[in-house]
Amino acid sequence: MRNIKLPTNPFKGLRLYCRICRGKVNGCNHTSENLCYRLIVTVPNSGGKQVTKLLNAENYEDAVIESIDIKRQLERLNYQIVTEKVETRNIPNALNLAAAIVEYKRYLNGESGYSHLKKNLSAAYIKEVLRYCKLFVFVLKKNNNIKTLLVKDISKQDVSDFYQYLNTEYSPKTFNKCFNTLKGFFDFLINIEDVDMKNPFANFTPKVIPKSNIEILTRGEFEAILVSVDRFDSKIKLGGRGEVKYMYYCWLKNAFKLFLLTGARREEVVELKWKDIFVSENGVKFLMFGNLKVERIKKVSNTPKKFVPINKDLEDLLVDMGMNNIENPNDFILCPDRKCSSKTLMDVISKSFTHYKNGAGIDKDVSLKNLRKTYITWVNQVMGNETGLITSHSTQEVLERHYIDPKVLSAIERGALEIKVFGDNNHQELD
Repeated sequence: MRNIKLPTNPFKGLRLYCRICRGKVNGCNHTSENLCYRLIVTVPNSGGKQVTKLLNAENYEDAVIESIDIKRQLERLNYQIVTEKVETRNIPNALNLAAAIVEYKRYLNGESGYSHLKKNLSAAYIKEVLRYCKLFVFVLKKNNNIKTLLVKDISKQDVSDFYQYLNTEYSPKTFNKCFNTLKGFFDFLINIEDVDMKNPFANFTPKVIPKSNIEILTRGEFEAILVSVDRFDSKIKLGGRGEVKYMYYCWLKNAFKLFLLTGARREEVVELKWKDIFVSENGVKFLMFGNLKVERIKKVSNTPKKFVPINKDLEDLLVDMGMNNIENPNDFILCPDRKCSSKTLMDVISKSFTHYKNGAGIDKDVSLKNLRKTYITWVNQVMGNETGLITSHSTQEVLERHYIDPKVLSAIERGALEIKVFGDNNHQELD
């Protein structure tokens, strides 16, 4: 969120700038969207010559970090015009914390000179890492001058203060992520930037994370939701003006079944097309899913496809939806005549599921995503440690922690084509 303003005693050289008035800010009537930060640096031994730079930062804290980064680049380039990338750096041990975070940000973004260490990290992950680093700075401010504090002078007491702060403010999971992030930050300074120091976060006692309560649906609960679609009042009143919204759509029950019987993520289901049906040499049918989550996070395309076997339940559903009368293979399987975006369609299905789940009188804390957990739980009974081949999860530990309900104990004969959601021994079509 943009918050362009300066404190009483701002960072040296940091000013406000209006893009319309071209400099004038006092008395300027233009909105904050037209304001930005500008850094003015006086070149040493130049008779007062200055270098100016408009900043990208949208809040004061980020502006200070960006200013430090620019000043360091200017020093390396002998105060010439700042370039986008600087390939060589000489990081001294006298490195302050703010400047160290700038170097870490460049490293995470793949903008350092270490081409052989470049990682393909998502913007969301980098943002989270930097947020934890800034949180450490926030805590240190209480007892230290951040502008002069060197990273090598950060003490065990500083880490202890941070530990106590997190202990009262954050959950065990966030607590551990934050400490591990700071450990990685100092590992970077020590192992990559060769700062001569010991990692103050090397040893700490992590919090015990309670095992998540995984809720799946029974056959009776799922069928009750399908009945609710036909019988429960589809109208809901929104707050404020009392607007009425209708939650019913003729394709809604098929949508719920498709989510349950494929175990796919929301975006994967709504993007599914008839051309994504694949038949193996042995005549076994599969649905091919693009691994959209991985592609989005890693900013890559053409990742290996995921294959979900079309068992008897799923084949019956696809036939009902028109699989034997396909006119255009590029049509979406679900809601082919849609006039909205995939994002809107996902939100509609999610909200409708919750509406009709409540209408069925189900008190469980479940939502649309629990259909995926239900599917994965039952697939695990068939596939065991190879479940990840279908779900695209990297480890069994991830599945067991977040997706597989340990209450399901019955064994089902192994074989992808014999996967039966709800574990029925005799095939019964979902109503």
